[in-house]
Amino acid sequence: MYYFATFLFILLSANGTFVSFFNIDWFIIEFIFIWIGIEYDRFNKRDIRLFGKFALIYIGYCSFRSLFLVHLPLNYFVSDIIYLFKYILPSFLFCALLKDRALYYLSKVIIDLVIISIPFYLVQLVAGNALYNIGTSIGLPPYRDYDYTNFIVFVYTKAHTLQNCGFAWEPGAYGFFLNLGLVFHLMYNSFVMDKRAVWIIVAIITTLSTTSFIGLLVVMILFFRARGVKFSFLTILAVPVILIMVFELPFLADKIVQTYKHDLYSLQNIEYLSRYYLQTGESFALNRFASLLLIYKLFGAQLIFGVSNIFTETQPILKNINISNGIFEFCAKFGVIGLVFMLYRGYLFFRTFTVNFEQAFYCVILILILGFGESIFVLPIATALFFLHYYAQPEEIEEDDQHQFDEPELENGGQKRHSFLNKTII
Repeated sequence: MYYFATFLFILLSANGTFVSFFNIDWFIIEFIFIWIGIEYDRFNKRDIRLFGKFALIYIGYCSFRSLFLVHLPLNYFVSDIIYLFKYILPSFLFCALLKDRALYYLSKVIIDLVIISIPFYLVQLVAGNALYNIGTSIGLPPYRDYDYTNFIVFVYTKAHTLQNCGFAWEPGAYGFFLNLGLVFHLMYNSFVMDKRAVWIIVAIITTLSTTSFIGLLVVMILFFRARGVKFSFLTILAVPVILIMVFELPFLADKIVQTYKHDLYSLQNIEYLSRYYLQTGESFALNRFASLLLIYKLFGAQLIFGVSNIFTETQPILKNINISNGIFEFCAKFGVIGLVFMLYRGYLFFRTFTVNFEQAFYCVILILILGFGESIFVLPIATALFFLHYYAQPEEIEEDDQHQFDEPELENGGQKRHSFLNKTII
């Protein structure tokens, strides 16, 4: 049941299939999590107190902002409260349900889905049209555009014929899950590079995503540092390789420069583009840099506390623009204060499974890099960072000690992990 719950949580966060498309699906999954938690006696008073405290702080924060800072109509405040129960509550329920098993099951399910996606991706490369026709004949929602189709565990879109979207809505978002899954697996597996870790690395390569590749470089630095490689030696070894990759691979340096130039053009003509797409009833996506600059231009100092969960409705120009910078989208929703709090809670979680500040810091940098490239911070996989640390602490789950792990390897992995953390890393 824990595997099934994690599977639902991943699909809900991936935003690629009908699982996250209808509002009713979110509440059905919340009900399933509650039912499993009650059936397996996984919830206790601490869980209720934890979410109660978080909800009070969250509502108080949104109330203060609404009354004294943004002065928006009541429906904006109501939307912020709905966000608590639609997006954040599933994250909490998942963490409270799995508790210290979350790290294991998140990595396991992500890797299993990676392995399943590889055959789909190979078919995509050799017979993309056939794969698309099969997908459209099945007809699973969502119907994002004319070239988008999904198989629940795999998404194919003609806009990315050579890139692997996996179970997410596009390659960069898939790369977020892959890099995060790789970090989870390495932390759980005492930073041993096994076959399952290699599967994830192969999948990251198939995304051909700039953000995903940069994220992978950070994960590799974390891995080698955790294995005791000295930073000076790592720098001498890594810098030439990084420089060759940056300037030789077309989706790194060249793509970044081209994207930045395109973003500047879009910003210079933003009023015209907005009117054009509004008249045609369509929307257009701003890239990472343009999204950053536009949000900062529109909201400025308001980004400290944020504007609203539905901040796009406060500016007419944003009605038909898709923002693709997760960091600044989150800041517009909940402010720099909210972002710092989430990253701090994430740091505490990563610090539990690493031996020093440096290694946990790499994990936070990874989250920021991946969030810069994708609007992922507002989805449950990211908001789970608010709660994962609480359940990673052994002393916080004493009441559940009588429950035995339903996977023998989980116990072995846990022993291996704690023995690893006791070692001295050079």
